[in-house]
Amino acid sequence: MSVLVVAFIVSQFATGQGSVARATPSAPASVATAAVVVATAQPPSPTPPSASSPTVAPTATRATATPTATATPTPSPSTTPDALTAEPYSNSGKRYAALRVPVGYTYVTPIAGTVQVRLYQLIDGQVRVGSLVSSLPFFPYVTLESSDRRIIFRLGALDVDAQVLIKDGERAESGTPLFKIVGDGASSWRTFYDRGMTANVIASVVALPSGAELDPVAFFAAR
Repeated sequence: MSVLVVAFIVSQFATGQGSVARATPSAPASVATAAVVVATAQPPSPTPPSASSPTVAPTATRATATPTATATPTPSPSTTPDALTAEPYSNSGKRYAALRVPVGYTYVTPIAGTVQVRLYQLIDGQVRVGSLVSSLPFFPYVTLESSDRRIIFRLGALDVDAQVLIKDGERAESGTPLFKIVGDGASSWRTFYDRGMTANVIASVVALPSGAELDPVAFFAAR
């Protein structure tokens, strides 16, 4: 009886050791499994900001103010006074204008019209037109004629005191250059009629078609 009891106890002990031996290696498997689970777990997704979270607006770049360009005022054109002067002059009962200008001055047509150029010479005390004595000076008369008036300019010696800038028979508009004063000699009337004449040009103005004499000084003053 005692033998049976001991044998039973021994058999139960052996059985329990075997169970313990078999159970021991199962723990590492559980640990390994847990490790695998931990290693393969995905990181949590970032939590989106809530609607109440303050939003930081991007800092606006400060614009540099460009200075407004100030328009420079345009100066008013200066009016240069005409160097021409006109004085009344009479000869043989007729009225003329004694015109004086500095050397280099260019006369332009005060009105539109047709131009006539005639050359005069003083030969043996007589005034001749159309003569060709090369040893004597030529004196131009420049006539400007429109539909209602005629203006005659009596110049100084040709190419010595005056240069004619337009041809005989040409049509000239208002402001067209007529002749230029190139010397300080007097009008041909100093040579022809009046030794006391000192003006560059002697001018006369008449109305057409009547031929009535007009005041030449007033005409040139009003041009």
